[in-house]
Amino acid sequence: MVESKLVANSPWPLFMLSIAGGWFLLIRLHITTSSAVHQHASSHAALNVFLMWVLMTLVMMSTTAFPVLMSLRSITRDATQLIWWAFVSGYSVIWLGFALVASSLQLMIAGLNFLDTHNGLNKLLSAGLLITAGLYQFSSLKQKCQSECIAPMQFFMRHWRDGINGGFKMGLRHGVTCLGCCWALMLLAFVGGLTNIWFMVLSAAVMAIEKFPVIGRRITLPLGVLITICGVAVLASLFAGGDIAQSHIHP
Repeated sequence: MVESKLVANSPWPLFMLSIAGGWFLLIRLHITTSSAVHQHASSHAALNVFLMWVLMTLVMMSTTAFPVLMSLRSITRDATQLIWWAFVSGYSVIWLGFALVASSLQLMIAGLNFLDTHNGLNKLLSAGLLITAGLYQFSSLKQKCQSECIAPMQFFMRHWRDGINGGFKMGLRHGVTCLGCCWALMLLAFVGGLTNIWFMVLSAAVMAIEKFPVIGRRITLPLGVLITICGVAVLASLFAGGDIAQSHIHP
């Protein structure tokens, strides 16, 4: 009786079910979107791409948010669940905005034929994103945002707000922090992750591990080195193959 009451008063079952359902829908939708992102924008294609980014972003970033959500739950265990859900809502609003911007960029890039793998500009875009994401791992902004992600209790001590409205504001605040930590890695979906479910799973796992208190910082810099090397390798192969000279943009 006590255990069933604890489950009933816990937000975790519904939250976990939502994440599992999101991953299921993501797997189903990515098959449809894989052809849409290579076409010129139509209303149907644009909607598919936007839904794909929304699902990918919310599912992946909700997966990485477990440390802060667990800390918040321990703080508000005797309070209403609405504070916890308000935090999740505020956090999601930030990433919904990111999904809107990213999907718009995806359609614009597709319209310029940058996503055609036979186009040298595709490799140039991929190299640029990889090098940017790799170097960002070493930036002071990345380090600052990551510090708040891996120490959620300190985050709540600094930014605590009471009530449901306060929970929403804290969710917005942490969403901005999380965005500052992960935006560059999320944009690597342009390199091929938007139509590759395994890339999404791997990316979600890496970003989640980066937020673990002990091991998070230990992988950030090596990951930056690895991603940068991959970007330089793609750039070197581009110039070695002479693809730049043969590339042109199709309107």
